[in-house]
Amino acid sequence: MSRTCLCVLCGLPAAGKSRLAEVLRVRARSRGWETLLVTYDELIPARDWGEDEWKHQRKTVLNCLERFLHQTHTHSDVTHTHTDVTHTHSDVTHTHTDVTHTHSDNDRWWMQLQRSRCHTNTQPLLVLLDDNFYYQSMRHQIYQLARKYSMGFCQVLVRCPLDVCLRRNQCRPLRVPDEVMLQMSERMEPPNESRNSWEQQSLTVDSTESVTDDDVQKLMDLLRSAMENPLRPVQDDCQQKEADRQICATNVLHRADQMCRRLISQAMTSAREDQASSDVLKDLAKELNELKTHFLKELKKEILHQMSLCPEEPMNTEKLLMTAARAFERDTQAQLQQRFS
Repeated sequence: MSRTCLCVLCGLPAAGKSRLAEVLRVRARSRGWETLLVTYDELIPARDWGEDEWKHQRKTVLNCLERFLHQTHTHSDVTHTHTDVTHTHSDVTHTHTDVTHTHSDNDRWWMQLQRSRCHTNTQPLLVLLDDNFYYQSMRHQIYQLARKYSMGFCQVLVRCPLDVCLRRNQCRPLRVPDEVMLQMSERMEPPNESRNSWEQQSLTVDSTESVTDDDVQKLMDLLRSAMENPLRPVQDDCQQKEADRQICATNVLHRADQMCRRLISQAMTSAREDQASSDVLKDLAKELNELKTHFLKELKKEILHQMSLCPEEPMNTEKLLMTAARAFERDTQAQLQQRFS
């Protein structure tokens, strides 16, 4: 089996990801690599998706990509009817006009990938994934696929100022709403090589003007390095990981409970200093403890959710506790104002 690399291109809409992808495909072809470009904007047509429905569409694309990679990884026999995957990208992206149910989604997108597939298992294969990928969790899903099938993985952040992206967006035939771009800019989580070991193979390029030849050379070196250093497959230790997650969650919740108790004590002290009656103090204590119970229940859900997104990465518990402390303090202050205003 030949070498394969999954490369994530992330950044704001109109940052220049698609243009860079085309440059990389030309360079890759000159090196004798085969390429497959997966453009999310074209696979998932612009629409006012609800959050759950939007997540479903992304999951469907991910499932089809995994099916494609599995077949590439296992040497499955496929009839190769095309001569160059780089020339059939339109088959992968432009024939999709509507999204309906799970089975039809998978079947349609799987057929599109199959029609574009000509990989011979002898030449290196570069898979470019063109999307905003503004959350680390989105990119981590691609990393998990690369690790599962012992493939190379790398990330490229195409960085461009928001005002420039907004200006470019106005010239596009299909514009992204400005408010959506603002939200993406606020939520953008750039690759963090110092904190996340899985993001070590990352590069940032500035596309404010244009990507230089020197930048492209660095990117090609990154792709080559990732392809020559495939990830190791995941070991089946799900039970141990689940046990570790539960222990971690319990420890964090214990510290959060102590933090809540301190804040409740401070709130009660403040109420006494305001000379509240004993009946008022009793009711306030009951309300604050009920608030704490609900708060810790929701916090536990959030902890387990974050752990499920990036199970291989240690959670930043200090940051989580600081955020939780500020949130609970706001809740207690709001309770005091409601009672004593």
